[in-house]
Amino acid sequence: MSSCQGELPTRKFTVRAIDQEGNVLVNKTVTTLRNGFFELWLPRNRKIKLTVRGMNRTARGKIYTSYTSKTCITTFKLTP
Repeated sequence: MSSCQGELPTRKFTVRAIDQEGNVLVNKTVTTLRNGFFELWLPRNRKIKLTVRGMNRTARGKIYTSYTSKTCITTFKLTP
């Protein structure tokens, strides 16, 4: 068994996810879990622009939700 611990447990972030067709899939505030991560359920087979904002910082990037996509993404970095 393994476990991961994120750096920012129980913090609030605004999350916005927009697919390749411009559909807003997520636009809400989330609170990270005690392990420092948060969960998003997104539709399969989409290219998604993801923006995460909190603590006066922003992380932006693109993710893909195909059958073979990773289910745990840890590469987004918050920058001022």
